[in-house]
Amino acid sequence: MRPFLLTATLSIALCLGERASAEDLPRESRLITRQQALTLGATRGPGVALARAPRGAVAALEKRASSLVRPPTLTLGGGYRAGALTPGAEFSASLAQEVPLAGVGGARSGLAKSLARSVETDSRRAELEGASRAAIAWTDALYAHELLRLREEGRSQADAILKITISRVETGVAPPHELALARGEAAAALAGVLDAEGKEVEALAELRFSIGAPATERVAPTGVLYRSDEHVVDEERAVRSAETRNPTLQLAVARAELAGREAQLTSAMLRPSLSLGATYVREGTGDKVVLGFVGFPIPLFDVGGFETARQRATQETAESQVDLTRAEAARDIRLALHDRHHWREVRDALQNGALAAFSEAFRLAQTQYEVGTAEIGTVILARQRLLGIEEQLAEVAARVQRADIDLARATGSLLDEATQ
Repeated sequence: MRPFLLTATLSIALCLGERASAEDLPRESRLITRQQALTLGATRGPGVALARAPRGAVAALEKRASSLVRPPTLTLGGGYRAGALTPGAEFSASLAQEVPLAGVGGARSGLAKSLARSVETDSRRAELEGASRAAIAWTDALYAHELLRLREEGRSQADAILKITISRVETGVAPPHELALARGEAAAALAGVLDAEGKEVEALAELRFSIGAPATERVAPTGVLYRSDEHVVDEERAVRSAETRNPTLQLAVARAELAGREAQLTSAMLRPSLSLGATYVREGTGDKVVLGFVGFPIPLFDVGGFETARQRATQETAESQVDLTRAEAARDIRLALHDRHHWREVRDALQNGALAAFSEAFRLAQTQYEVGTAEIGTVILARQRLLGIEEQLAEVAARVQRADIDLARATGSLLDEATQ
């Protein structure tokens, strides 16, 4: 019986241990490609729902574009007539309606259509901004992951140098100060890894936020940081494309049109109105009187001049904003084209020159240090320079990706890519 109980106890303990180990395993991360980041950013990114919020109210706005500014007015009166041959109670009722002389209904209908176009354009603008932010976040997360990988590799190199140095110092081949340098280098490498881990946490938090994922969801970018599109972009064609495809510029035009419609509606609503109505009177004598009346405005002064001028100021500001937005779009395109070419040149210089040279320098220095023909300062310097070039190359590769995103955003083509 005792061996049986011991066996059963061990089996239960092993089962519980396996269960606990399975629960302690980290959850699998959701892999996010660049295309997925673009699509999710354009549909679920921050600001998209906010821009789409007025759609329902704007859709019903045109149906309510009435030509009347005020509702009909019903006036009731009553009293008692005394002192007459036939005294008695009196009652009167008047119904009046103001009818604007200007086209209020047409102005309201035009404003409703302009507002609908503005909301739709703003929605596309938010989708473009969301796609751009998600693509940048994806690139930054990919760069942070690559930076962590490089620093972990550098830490492994520093640990290997430390092991060699310990052996050299213990055998009396190297002086004790080399051991202090090696330990300091290993500790600095560990600090670099911890710093890269912090950067990756921040980058992943931004990636989750930009694609509308829950803050607790584990996500990870997947893709090649050093891969980029090498097609040639025509500058003038890119500028012309921004005129018709960039929602930011189109939104500025739509808002200028909307401001003009607002000014027209303000002027129409404050223009003079006719007053049409009828009156019914039952006098105390028993007589009944029915009257119709028309009230004509006397335009001695412009009562709506102040409000109309104020709306015109808003319209002129919006029209000026169109010119500013157009200039900003041209600037962004040319700057993105410059960055696109510039960072590719820097990347090629690092890949084809510095990286290979410093890799060979570190290999030779490490080999010479292992056989005892070089000092530790040489191998540490070579390792630091190699790691610096690798990190710089990763950063430049990320800048190449960002330059492509900035150009696609400025021309509006990024939104087409997000909806593929």
